[in-house]
Amino acid sequence: MKTPKFLLAALMLFSVVATSCQKDEDINDPKDVNRAAIDNAKAENSFADLFKQASDGMMQASETVTGNRAMYSSLSGTATLTIDPFDLTTFPKTVTLDFGSTNVLCNDGNYRRGKIVMVATGWYHDSLSVITVTPDSYYVNDNLVEGLESFTCNGHNAAGHMNHDVYIDGTVTGIDGSMISYHSERNYEWIEGELTTLNPWDDVYLIHGTANGTNIYGEDYTMTVTTPLRVQAGCRWITAGILVIESNGNQMIVDYGDGNCDGLVTVTINGNIYNINV
Repeated sequence: MKTPKFLLAALMLFSVVATSCQKDEDINDPKDVNRAAIDNAKAENSFADLFKQASDGMMQASETVTGNRAMYSSLSGTATLTIDPFDLTTFPKTVTLDFGSTNVLCNDGNYRRGKIVMVATGWYHDSLSVITVTPDSYYVNDNLVEGLESFTCNGHNAAGHMNHDVYIDGTVTGIDGSMISYHSERNYEWIEGELTTLNPWDDVYLIHGTANGTNIYGEDYTMTVTTPLRVQAGCRWITAGILVIESNGNQMIVDYGDGNCDGLVTVTINGNIYNINV
């Protein structure tokens, strides 16, 4: 049975969810699904990047107003940070990361321009705080990211891990004008790195939840995480977890392995098993 083009594209989409370091030219895929694969990868990757940049920006803001800014190891390193009002206690507070109007090369190897505007009811670590993130003419590697992303702090769970509910509703438009819509409701469980606030590079999250959208072919799809996806700040791939993608009655199961940072996944499509190096 011929594999539906969306399922092949979706595989590439989820192969880069873990990091903003992946570049379009790194994606190797069959010629007949190249465009769909790249566009879907851009959407997922761009909103994962937006979460990382916004989280990093909010923690930078906290360290700035407490006088520790010079010690913070930022993921961006090149954005202008503004905080209004500039104090520890007044909320709602608007925090803006401004990368400028032309592309700048950031610490993680990505090119960015534009702004990320965050309106927060509390700091990133504060229970029940809601941070609403709006990209403003914001581009990652020349892909325009639009829409809304918000995360709500739930405090620590029974395992003692800080976690946030993350809501996304937006679009990503590629250089050629192709667009994918994307909607996601997930939980990010911060399992490593919380105690080293000044070092964002050691952070590890487990991602739970679902996503859906419409690809550039007009095909609707859904995604469900069945085993939490492990995302490490220092690795360009998802390192563990299982997800299921469904479209037009077809299903694909993607297994990211046991925690090794190697880019190897097992994919099951229509009962056939494939070993893929992403």
